[in-house]
Amino acid sequence: MKMHIVPSTTPNSLKMHTKVHALISTKDYSLIEVGLVTGRTHQIRVHLSSINHPLMGDKKYGDFEWNKQIKKEFHLNSQLLHAYSLSFVNPIGSMKYMKGKTITCQVPQKFKEIQEKYFK
Repeated sequence: MKMHIVPSTTPNSLKMHTKVHALISTKDYSLIEVGLVTGRTHQIRVHLSSINHPLMGDKKYGDFEWNKQIKKEFHLNSQLLHAYSLSFVNPIGSMKYMKGKTITCQVPQKFKEIQEKYFK
């Protein structure tokens, strides 16, 4: 199922709130930091695609031709999306024990290789 952005007046629509901060930008590409305020299905992918800034490697919402080039060069078989930090502000239910905790993860090597090519 493909998600879409619709006007807020659309019946049964859900609000999405995404914070985007460009870390590095060139004429054609940006390395961004994204903060999710809400947690909707495919939220990052849909929001970025809606402003003509699709994720590298996104087969559903991305740029098909660009993704073919990236796959050939870097053997990338997924979106170039990495959660380096997850913070649990006010979790509910069985996740309550995570309140106030943050989990971090190193950037994968493939991500570093692509970053080196496009931003250095």
